[in-house]
Amino acid sequence: MRAPSYTRFHWAKSEPRQGHPKAVHLLEHHLADVGACFEALLAQPRIRENLASSAGLNAVDETTASRLALFAALHDIGKVNMGFQMRIWDPRYLSSGHRVRYAGHTLDLAPVLSGEDVETAGWFFDELGWWDEALTWDDCGGETVCSLLVATLSHHGFPLQLEGSRPPNPVIWRSHNGLDPAACLRRIGSLVRGWFEDAWNAGAPPLPSNPEFQHIFLGLCTLADWIGSNREWFPFCAEPDDRYIDIARRRADRAVSMVGLDISGQRASVRGRPWEFAQLFDFSPTSMQERAGHNVLPDERLVVIESETGSGKTEAALWRFANMYDQHLVDGLYFALPTRAAATQLHGRVTRFVERMLPEEHRPEVVLAVPGYLKAGDIGGRHLPEYEVHWDDHPDGDARGRRWAAENAKRYLAAQIAVGTVDQAMLSALKVGHAHMRAACLARNLLVVDEVHASDTYMRRILRTLLDGHLGAGGYALLMSATLGFEARREWLSAGRPGAEASISLDEAIRSPYPAMSTTASGGKLVGQGAKEKRVRISAENLMHDMGSVSGKALEAARAGAKVLVIRNTVDYAVRTQKAVECEARGPDSGLLFRYRSTPTLHHGRFVAADRRLLDQEVAERLGRDRDAGGLVVVGTQTLEQSL
Repeated sequence: MRAPSYTRFHWAKSEPRQGHPKAVHLLEHHLADVGACFEALLAQPRIRENLASSAGLNAVDETTASRLALFAALHDIGKVNMGFQMRIWDPRYLSSGHRVRYAGHTLDLAPVLSGEDVETAGWFFDELGWWDEALTWDDCGGETVCSLLVATLSHHGFPLQLEGSRPPNPVIWRSHNGLDPAACLRRIGSLVRGWFEDAWNAGAPPLPSNPEFQHIFLGLCTLADWIGSNREWFPFCAEPDDRYIDIARRRADRAVSMVGLDISGQRASVRGRPWEFAQLFDFSPTSMQERAGHNVLPDERLVVIESETGSGKTEAALWRFANMYDQHLVDGLYFALPTRAAATQLHGRVTRFVERMLPEEHRPEVVLAVPGYLKAGDIGGRHLPEYEVHWDDHPDGDARGRRWAAENAKRYLAAQIAVGTVDQAMLSALKVGHAHMRAACLARNLLVVDEVHASDTYMRRILRTLLDGHLGAGGYALLMSATLGFEARREWLSAGRPGAEASISLDEAIRSPYPAMSTTASGGKLVGQGAKEKRVRISAENLMHDMGSVSGKALEAARAGAKVLVIRNTVDYAVRTQKAVECEARGPDSGLLFRYRSTPTLHHGRFVAADRRLLDQEVAERLGRDRDAGGLVVVGTQTLEQSL
């Protein structure tokens, strides 16, 4: 079989089949796709402001933006090597005869960048034609420029180790079978220079050198690569085209809009239509809820709300988001909760809120950011082989694009509005794969963390690191708790301000009002919210092992009309308590038992996932805000306390 004509050119993407590939996408075109996607991302005001904040700048100028897009385009430049190219053109090349053991494009480039591959290092950068000029773009003798190149080469999720990761392999940089890496580098260097003309403006400020800036930059590079690698949005093109960048830019603008990162049309659709609290929630706001939304100031990066369970903290957070969105302080929302069950429950409420807030034609589908689930809005899906996803409503291209972030856990934070577990946000603050992309995506949204008191020492340290990075990149956060301690409050209010602690003394903490709202902008001062008084009574009795007495007290209260929650610390104790309650609840009392359909049952974490979801929903309906009157006894473990 005769080889197709495009074997004369370097490829980046391919659709394999026996013999020669069925289709390829040229390397120069893929570089253009990703560079154009990076440009389209930086065209979004909030993303651009976040990148500037990470560098301590007021704004990112056009020359800097163009230079960063140029680096993003070079993310796959290592694919010019013959070890990679011959993976599809001549698999026999990867044999002992050529001593080629590897066929990658990042680790194989490391010896070239570090100078270990002496034979190659002398010409690789020279072939681009402008590298010496690019080294003048910083005030560190080119060190920052080199660091940004290494950052973009790290787009697979982990930092590229330049030294010791792979031995030099000079043979893969020599021409073979009509393909010449040096010639390809010269062409790409010429094309890239023309694509990003503003990068060559003299007198531009030096590129930022701080690690926080490189962290967000790499995250945006990775995001641009993930978008630009979607074949549905960027169809393969196997023939060179000197003006392909124009096609790539049109496709990039559409793709960034389709996935919900460009919300200019959405903002235009609600301009001049201020929301009223009652319009979004069907009831009048409490003083806490009203204060959460009104007079939002740009320097109020972090707000802490403390109020009892059931007092409306969730509505306060959503109302604050609506007002911050209206003032262009945030683009979206990530609502983080401690457990999957809590996130699954809240997802429906946030979906209803978004339906009231935004018109249907510009409404994002709220992503359920819980691994193991696949849900956007009210629509569910399931994963198929080869990374495919089946959605129950069979959406078209545009509708499917809006669910792009929901289809992969690493993309959850790219959603405009998502409800999920707090660990998904924390992964942006740990040394794990794609932490950079998670952080860059999260920076544009309001981060709400509910039940912040539920964090242990380990999680609190991670969350503090997350907040420091998020606020440092110009992000906003809201923390909520019913029972936040003095020390925890002081620590949270100093987030994003290295070396600073909120000035709250112990006496002030004792005298402080409750419920309360505190902000970093007010120096950590607490502002009371004037709640009505509520009295509670606590008594301790030695009944842990006496199942009969526990069940008797629970049924006695239920007969008087109380909703009774019996929480045991092991599944075994919960099961034994449930059996005791069922044994004592004879005759009319049987109606006081918690049931799923007609079967008396309890709630704990060992039910299979499908049954657990049904039980979660039933408990929420029987004990939630819209519950029916009358007594009820629900027995379970701490999953009731932490999840529901």
